[in-house]
Amino acid sequence: MKATAKQIERAKARYNAFMQYRTVESFEPEYIGWAAAEQRAEAHNNIVREIANGNRNIEREWKTFILNEILKSDRKAEESKAKLQANKEASADVLAPVKKLRKLGDFGKWLNTSGNPYRKQHFNKSYTNDAVNAYLATI
Repeated sequence: MKATAKQIERAKARYNAFMQYRTVESFEPEYIGWAAAEQRAEAHNNIVREIANGNRNIEREWKTFILNEILKSDRKAEESKAKLQANKEASADVLAPVKKLRKLGDFGKWLNTSGNPYRKQHFNKSYTNDAVNAYLATI
């Protein structure tokens, strides 16, 4: 996958943020422990020091790693968006009775109620006839 200009710009910003020396506190020692935070800070600062001293191999490795992470997260977001859209399209006929009553917003609120057995459908947009019938019974 070829990187777009926006992705390259985000990778540069993340790389520049990465190139800052870190303290032990920046690794939240209260959650991971002081020794682990100290090790992470030391390892990070050693990498930054090597790059600052002109080690091009490590610099290239980290720039590539950061760009690949951005590409991977964008690809995953696109796949998720496509899956939700496919679920919406597949469920269009199931939602027809609710749309006909102009209660789609109320149906969404009803689905997203805590304890609703059909609540998961609100998030993955894959609606079932059982959920629609249960909602219509409440009207």
